[in-house]
Amino acid sequence: MMDDLTVLYITANEMPRGWMDYQLKHLIKAIGNVPVVSVSRAPMQFGTNLLDTEPEKSYWNIYRQMLRAAKVAKTIYVAMAEDDTLYSKEHFTQFRPTLDQVSYNRSRWSLFSWDPVFCLRQRVSNCTLIAPRQLLIDALQEREDKYPNGHDYAGEVGRWKVERTLGVTEHKAVDWFSTVPVIQLNHPQGIDETQQRQWKKHGQIKAYHIPHWGKSRNIARIYNEARTDGSSNQESLQNKRAAN
Repeated sequence: MMDDLTVLYITANEMPRGWMDYQLKHLIKAIGNVPVVSVSRAPMQFGTNLLDTEPEKSYWNIYRQMLRAAKVAKTIYVAMAEDDTLYSKEHFTQFRPTLDQVSYNRSRWSLFSWDPVFCLRQRVSNCTLIAPRQLLIDALQEREDKYPNGHDYAGEVGRWKVERTLGVTEHKAVDWFSTVPVIQLNHPQGIDETQQRQWKKHGQIKAYHIPHWGKSRNIARIYNEARTDGSSNQESLQNKRAAN
């Protein structure tokens, strides 16, 4: 049962349409009837939809939109979902942190679209955040109150380096590992310059095939072929959830 959880789905609607259909199909299968609050730059028929009207994309804006979405959610816990990440059911069902800490699933394989290999990178990622809703609201609201015009530095809640640099309250964070991993795609449309220029380094552990997800090249091909055909996701995945 996942009746204690709401998924916060954040997208700039810029990923190729074929990839978005594929990614949302897996997300919907993983979460079932879990409520969703989506934040997008173009209207979407996916849960409760909020429009992001900020003029520029930035890491700070991602956390600002997370705050908006978390305030709309009603459940005890919320889970982040990003449009370049493939999620398993186990990611959403197997773990909850205590109410005084956030959590990050470290069973996360990165996949490089320009060099299709899975790798494990030894750091937490916002795309795997599961947190108590009120704790997340309090943490992100403190950032907004201190920096109403944003800041050129942003990062995950619960990372001491981020919170000390920003001069905000430090929060407890716990790592855990789902039995079926999630897959985060590194691609040239990311905010990170190391992705845009295809400089991002692989992690220490690499694989070309992992259980449940199959071959790395097959997943990368879905993104690359969709990007080649020039179709971006400026509309929602129509009625996909209703059909599942």
